[in-house]
Amino acid sequence: MTAVSAFGVLLDSCRAISSNSSQRARTLSRLHSRHAYKPGAQSAAFTGASSTQDQNLLRPPVSQPGHKQVTIRSTSRARKGKSKQNPSKQLSEPMPADESRQEPVAAPIAAAHHAMFPERLHDAQRIEDLFELLRDAEILTASEVAQLPMTLLQLYKQRSAKEQQAVATHAFFESLVKPWALETSKLSTQEQLATMHCLLAMNQWNNRAGNALTRAIIMVSNAVKNSLQGTPNEFAPEELVQVLTSCNNSVTLRQACPQLALACLTACVRRLEHLSPDQVALVAFLSAQTHLRLNLKGVDQMRDLVRAGVARAPSMTALSLTQFMFGAVASGGLKPAHMQVLATCAVRIVPQCNAAALKNVMWALGTVNFHHEQLLKAIEAQLLSQSPHLGAAHIATSIWAFGRLNHLPHLPLMQELANQAMLNSGSFTTKRSKQLLWGWYTLRFYPPDALLEAIAKRLTPLVHNMDARTVSEFIWAFGGLNYEPSNMQLFLQAAQDKSWQMNAIDISQTMRGLANMRLGSRLLVQSLVHRAATILDTFNPQALANLAWSMAHLGYKQEAVLDAIVNRLLSDVDSMNQRDVADLLSALAMLKHQPVGEAMTAVMHHTIELLQESETPWVLQDLSTICWSLAKLNVGNRKLLDLIYDRVLIDIPVTSAKDISYQIWGFAALGYPLPTQVLATYWERLQHVLEEMDPVDLSHVMWAMARFDSYPAPGLLDAVLATLPPQIASAEPAAVATTAHACGELRHYPRDAVLAALEDHAQQFSSDYTCADWSALIQSFTRLYAKPHRLYPLLLHEIISGDLEMDTKLISDCLMSLALFEAWQEPLYLHLVTKANALPLAAYGPKSLRQTYQVDLLAQHIGTVGAVDLPESFKSQAQTHWHMTQLGFNTTRLVRDLCAVLDSLQIAFQTGVSEAVGLLRIDLALPDQQVAIEALGPLKVLRNKPAATGRAVHRQRILAALGWTVVPVRERDWLRLKTFAEKQDFLRQLLEEPFCVLSSDESDSE
Repeated sequence: MTAVSAFGVLLDSCRAISSNSSQRARTLSRLHSRHAYKPGAQSAAFTGASSTQDQNLLRPPVSQPGHKQVTIRSTSRARKGKSKQNPSKQLSEPMPADESRQEPVAAPIAAAHHAMFPERLHDAQRIEDLFELLRDAEILTASEVAQLPMTLLQLYKQRSAKEQQAVATHAFFESLVKPWALETSKLSTQEQLATMHCLLAMNQWNNRAGNALTRAIIMVSNAVKNSLQGTPNEFAPEELVQVLTSCNNSVTLRQACPQLALACLTACVRRLEHLSPDQVALVAFLSAQTHLRLNLKGVDQMRDLVRAGVARAPSMTALSLTQFMFGAVASGGLKPAHMQVLATCAVRIVPQCNAAALKNVMWALGTVNFHHEQLLKAIEAQLLSQSPHLGAAHIATSIWAFGRLNHLPHLPLMQELANQAMLNSGSFTTKRSKQLLWGWYTLRFYPPDALLEAIAKRLTPLVHNMDARTVSEFIWAFGGLNYEPSNMQLFLQAAQDKSWQMNAIDISQTMRGLANMRLGSRLLVQSLVHRAATILDTFNPQALANLAWSMAHLGYKQEAVLDAIVNRLLSDVDSMNQRDVADLLSALAMLKHQPVGEAMTAVMHHTIELLQESETPWVLQDLSTICWSLAKLNVGNRKLLDLIYDRVLIDIPVTSAKDISYQIWGFAALGYPLPTQVLATYWERLQHVLEEMDPVDLSHVMWAMARFDSYPAPGLLDAVLATLPPQIASAEPAAVATTAHACGELRHYPRDAVLAALEDHAQQFSSDYTCADWSALIQSFTRLYAKPHRLYPLLLHEIISGDLEMDTKLISDCLMSLALFEAWQEPLYLHLVTKANALPLAAYGPKSLRQTYQVDLLAQHIGTVGAVDLPESFKSQAQTHWHMTQLGFNTTRLVRDLCAVLDSLQIAFQTGVSEAVGLLRIDLALPDQQVAIEALGPLKVLRNKPAATGRAVHRQRILAALGWTVVPVRERDWLRLKTFAEKQDFLRQLLEEPFCVLSSDESDSE
């Protein structure tokens, strides 16, 4: 380049930045002095310098013969269709028409240039001053070239961002940085590094600098890489660490030379003996972070680095050891033995760790799932002390790691982390929010609703940018935490929009979350199930079981999809684990779906194999669920039940209320006998978990007690029933009716609060009660001899309104209750009589026909009330069926004692006398005197109250209506008699007195 052309560049630059006449004068003076010795300098170029206007100050030189006018355009891309140029980007440069005729620079002139270079570089105060050195680039030495970056960097820092961009995008900027970029191979390693860091710093200050700076970084970084590969020994350890740091921090450098980090890592491994323990840790940390971003193939180098770092771990500082743990784990080359060494060393330095160091340790432990109890305890204590300094990333990583390790920290720490999360809720990114929610759900720690709501609101503007996997994970997490945020509809809408993109895992997670929250529109569930049906072959056993379980809890039943799920599982049944089996069976049980073919047999066989593997750990909840599901499906496999019984037996002392209810209900429903001692163990455990019981658990426990006829201590049973009134509003009618029916079967008279709660629930939810529920409720009050005052009008209202279609069982139960309490004038009785007369004989079952017949018998005996007035065909059918179902009379101990006393008194009697008219059998009958002795044994009296059951009272009234004199003998009174003579006197006295039917007042007295 000629002196004239270089001088034109300087003039244009001065014109762009000069702002006053004094500055212009100083610029012209300096330019004249520095170019006075240059041959061919044109003094004519300054002919317009005396003008006060900017356009006359640096007017382009007049064209001369042999030269042509050249316009240099900006390197920035012009807008399409816009050919008009920016005047500020135009430079007029007179260039020779034929550059080949340009004469070479003389050697004395080149020497003069070298002599003046240090002075001119030292005097450079603006970037434009460096442009003057552009024409000398060809004759500068490498050492002189290496001095340009630092000077340029200092001048570059002084400019504003807008000016920096204008300079870096100038057409001559690339020409300015190009000389030392091309000469890097001739520079020393230190000069190469200085040049690279200078360019990176310039790019960091203005990342829109332009392509010229980027190309310079590419050339310099490749030169550094070549030096690292060729002469790594020339780099000091500190310089190697500095290069890795630049690779880790600079996106531009990673894009410019991806292999630079690997070359630097290789150089570090070659010079391991020169690296200190802390430097080894830092190299591992930086290399791992760069590896995570670039996915470099440096496995062998990292393995050697990790091996050396583990050996030097005891000498590392706290921060260095945590960094090394992070890097070693991230590289994937860490063995369990290495992790044990690092964990042992970490115990010592944990008290010195800050928040960032603790985050590194927790991430490393969670990633490799390495559980070290002593280290975790130390981390808990340090986290608690460092809690004020924890940010969103520290909290999320810690909770995530604890979840991965399945280690629940002590409650004060979890509460403190939740408090800090609340303070930092606005800083949680999508990734950190997922980690936090996942960890809480895995640890079964339920944070305050306000915190969950804050995190959900933080995600509001981010939901529409989430992919299908992220949306599914958030729905799954919120569902697992049993919390529905106020903006959940945004997540549901996103799931609806992205349902066609979801894979098997996304669908199973979304469905599971919706099922846990009992949430999800019919359209969304239908879309997810339809999508799942189209890609069912891609589902693994866990995803299939999750899908079936979720469909069951959402109440979405599709026979074809369920059959497809079961058939798909059959092809891979051996891959099912315990949880998969439990989820699948519970889904089939809840949806009442019986698999076709050999599907259930195959599942049972696989479950037996899993239970027979002694080394296979089982979760108690899964065993309980399987037991309950088998009972619901009515699939009894004695071998399978034996294995389940053996597994749960040893864990009864630690069983939860839900597990107790599922287990004993399942065993009872399947007819699996439980020893009395085992049942006593269950009841003993039950009194410690009463607070955990919900109405469904209560109904299961009560039903199983009645089925096993296992009566715990009255105080315990009252305590169990006392859990119902506070939860009665959330109870289902079936659970309430089952609990009430079990009280009747157990002959246990509840406290008044419980009876009132039963009537309150029926009154509040009467429209939800089915015929079976009403029948169970009425039967319980009848058996307990407790008058349901409020149930009669409620039931009549439901019948009249048409909301309840009564069957013959409910009609007969209600008629028996009304007759027992002599409520002949109740409107319900009159309505039921009309209803019973209108039903055909085929509608009655044997039991309902007998009860209706007996009530009609009592009504006719009284004569003042309306009778059912059954036709003779009904009566004949009832008597025929009663005779056919009679078995041998089973004498109790009380009956045998009474027979012995009657024999001693020489009184003629008969046992088990059939009263065909009343469809009854009399315990002991004195036919001549028409006396019926009723032995009130355990089955005819209440267990916790000195009173007969309602059925026993009803029997006595029927016998009295048929002309018998009823003599009731309570077993508890009989057992008080010590001698045989006392028993004779007692019975003789009873037979000599006039008797009447046992009333409610008499039944309550001793």
